[in-house]
Amino acid sequence: MDLDHALRVVDTEIQLSGSSDDELVGKIQSVKGFNADKDLAPAVGLESGVRLRPVEALHMLSYVTRSRYQDDLLDLYLQWGRLRYLGFFELTSDEVPQLCVSEPGRGVVGNQRRVTSEELGIGFGALLGQRWFERSGVAGEVIRVIDIDVAFRDGHVRAGGERYPVKKAGVRRPDYLLLADDASVPSRYRVRAVECKGTKYPAHAIQQLASAVEQLGGIRVDGRVPAGVAVSTILADNGLRYLALDPQDEDEPSYGVRAERVQQMRGFRIADNTRDVDSRDLVDAGLPGSWAMLADFAGNLPAVERWAPRVMRQRLDRRPRERPFYETPFGTARGTSATFAFEGQRLTVRCGVEANLDQQLSTGDMGAVLEVQAAFARRLPASDARSRASASPDRAERGDTREVHSAMPDGSIYSLIAT
Repeated sequence: MDLDHALRVVDTEIQLSGSSDDELVGKIQSVKGFNADKDLAPAVGLESGVRLRPVEALHMLSYVTRSRYQDDLLDLYLQWGRLRYLGFFELTSDEVPQLCVSEPGRGVVGNQRRVTSEELGIGFGALLGQRWFERSGVAGEVIRVIDIDVAFRDGHVRAGGERYPVKKAGVRRPDYLLLADDASVPSRYRVRAVECKGTKYPAHAIQQLASAVEQLGGIRVDGRVPAGVAVSTILADNGLRYLALDPQDEDEPSYGVRAERVQQMRGFRIADNTRDVDSRDLVDAGLPGSWAMLADFAGNLPAVERWAPRVMRQRLDRRPRERPFYETPFGTARGTSATFAFEGQRLTVRCGVEANLDQQLSTGDMGAVLEVQAAFARRLPASDARSRASASPDRAERGDTREVHSAMPDGSIYSLIAT
């Protein structure tokens, strides 16, 4: 598969098949040993498939996993993930194309196929979780994704002056939190959870989804399990699809943020054996934690230092990079780039943030960051239309150059440029 074709595939709006219905609820409830904290229900907005561009899943994968990697491994990871996954997909010939695994992708077998399924399961699952929250009708303009382990858990021990990672233990929790503005009450926020799984085998997806639902109960806010969605992405050779379920939440609360407490919450952490957290602490720490992840995505190290919880700063080991400004269909962005050459072609991958937001992350107060972030989200089309944004005449496709872009309401912008 040549690079131009791979880019056309990931930039094409597709119908990602999926199901979330009462039949699936019955299958999960019949799994041996299954035990959930809430009754299960179909996930609103994910009942029968979603329109998206695959590049949005690559964007989300890059965003939510970036902080899991130290800088000395980052370039290798970027090359492995983006180049390999870029060519992993092919399109069906349906009137509205669907996604399947490409011929080169089918050659990925064994443990590497397992890793591929797990990682793409994260990208698609986190993206679907965001779409699910958008379509619930209660989320405001900006939905922020926070990696619980990266931002709030110190998964290291110290020995001989060095820090070493330790295996995750204790409570089984969901991987990601979603923090969104409350659509009905300005200055308040809703907290939801997402657990993502991925597999090649449809039969295994049922077991995975049951496990994911149980993990959603691994965190409580003020003693109650927050609303959440469990997603299992099936990456079978003949097509990609997902299964999703939503443990019911009849009376979802929202929480206020105390501006004076944001900087005081730098020491917030969630211990391995802790299941319950205080809503005020979680939201006061979660908002700046989400900005730290955004700043890290764009390589803005001063902003990471400014907003990141202490456990996140201790985890990261970054070196300064060039951070040029560049133009995208979504406006000017600033961030880092990496260029890879192969078979006479060059692929440049850019990870950035809308330029004004990047500046406010460095120098603005909490109110300024919130204002600029919301303004960017308002300028974006709705989620379904956003899938078509870079297919508009705005997209640069000049001569031998092809550009593919993706933007999220939080202000992150992901670009692939082939020359």
